[in-house]
Amino acid sequence: MKIAIIGAGAAGMTTAYLLNKQHEITIFEKQPILGGNIRTLNKNVTGVNLDSNLVLDNGVIEFQRDHFPNFHKLMKALNVKMVPGQTSSELFLSDGHCYKSGAGIIHHCEGLKERVAEMWKVLPILKGYLLFLLAAFRAKPEQLHNQPMSAYLNDEIHAVWLKMLLMYAYSMPYQKIADFPAEIAIPLLRHSSMFTKWDRVEGGVYSYIEKIVEQFDGTIHCEANIQTIVRTASGVVITMENGESLSFDKVVFAVTPEQVLKLLGDASDDEQRRFGAWQENQLETVIHTDISFYKHFGISYYSEFDVFQTDTHGHYGYNAYLNRLYGIDASKYPHYSLAYNLDKRINPDKIIHRQQHNTPLYSVAAIRYRHEVIANNGENHTYHAGAYLGEGLHEGAISSAFAISELLG
Repeated sequence: MKIAIIGAGAAGMTTAYLLNKQHEITIFEKQPILGGNIRTLNKNVTGVNLDSNLVLDNGVIEFQRDHFPNFHKLMKALNVKMVPGQTSSELFLSDGHCYKSGAGIIHHCEGLKERVAEMWKVLPILKGYLLFLLAAFRAKPEQLHNQPMSAYLNDEIHAVWLKMLLMYAYSMPYQKIADFPAEIAIPLLRHSSMFTKWDRVEGGVYSYIEKIVEQFDGTIHCEANIQTIVRTASGVVITMENGESLSFDKVVFAVTPEQVLKLLGDASDDEQRRFGAWQENQLETVIHTDISFYKHFGISYYSEFDVFQTDTHGHYGYNAYLNRLYGIDASKYPHYSLAYNLDKRINPDKIIHRQQHNTPLYSVAAIRYRHEVIANNGENHTYHAGAYLGEGLHEGAISSAFAISELLG
């Protein structure tokens, strides 16, 4: 069959890889590069002021080892090397107080005395966290349906940490986390702790997209401007902005869900209902070399993921120290970090790359009909793939591609 795949992110490229040997595949990507929100400097992002021997990801970096089975299955099939990573965190409040995570206390304190002092500081936070976990593990799937995270997280310090994890994982504004769907967030938070094992892709996340491209013998159109997609009794017609019409047997939408109705020229009432509540979400992250804002707290150790309260009105940002995540020698190279919402603290001259992220805005209303989307994959020659059909992370994107490959052989 002739199959069109709209979108060349994780879901689209994996779907193309899985269907490549059995079908005639054409990929349409509106961006000039492949990878979607996978952005690896010195790979699919070029022309940046970065030593050619280094690669840095401005997006997803680490993957859970024990809870991403299909992702790791794909990496094994592609012969992509995964290396273990470590994730600790510290929370910096605007009043000058700071708190280390459990992993930070274990790995980054000097001696028993400092460990005891830091543990004493976090004991009140730990109580709130344990109460949250108790409620999370007791909640049944049907109880999480149509529930926002405001039903589980308040404004206590442990909740700030958990909200920031969701903010980082799903590229969501901190203020929007209250309406984040509990049925997606709670399963993630259940198995994200100081004991969670993490891996990263050696050579940057885009490395596995490169492996797919090497084996792909279909057609790839970058900077593809699609005007409309219409389904007929016999197949699918894609009309490009220049007026060219292309015919296919099937179409796979591997785009963020808010784009589906913009592309469909003949959306059914059911499709309008399933995708109508999705909205676009845009944010910017930066890779920089400025560590001066840590000095306010008297800190010389930078964790893999640090949380900063930026004002007294509930605004927060984060800084991920990339040298530690990637094993980069800070005596040989600058201190590289990935940051969000810390622009007022970062010297603009120290920013080496800005990245715009276009992601779905997760809400209780938006995901209400996603199970219908999955159940009706294949209806009207149309299939849907994407992280939003799973747990919203990379594993969801890969798993949705595996599901389509089973449906289409």
